[in-house]
Amino acid sequence: METTAEVLDPTINCAIVKLSTRAFPGVLLQGDTLYSLYRGVQKTLTTLNPDEQPEAYDELEFVVDSLKGYLDLYESVLTRNGYSLPYF
Repeated sequence: METTAEVLDPTINCAIVKLSTRAFPGVLLQGDTLYSLYRGVQKTLTTLNPDEQPEAYDELEFVVDSLKGYLDLYESVLTRNGYSLPYF
């Protein structure tokens, strides 16, 4: 089945897109925005002491790991399709 995309709102760095294979629209972040979010929460995670704030640490670690997974996929797809990364 072919997947199509409908752009509901082309806001810069945060477009709202509805894929034909999904029930609800999603948010399309630009790769450099995704990278900046990842780096920001990763840096914040390093300031937390997991022994003093275990719940906050675990929750933020989950966010960092999730963003890293999306970033890894983004980088892999760009590389596979011959695009350079918009960050270094």
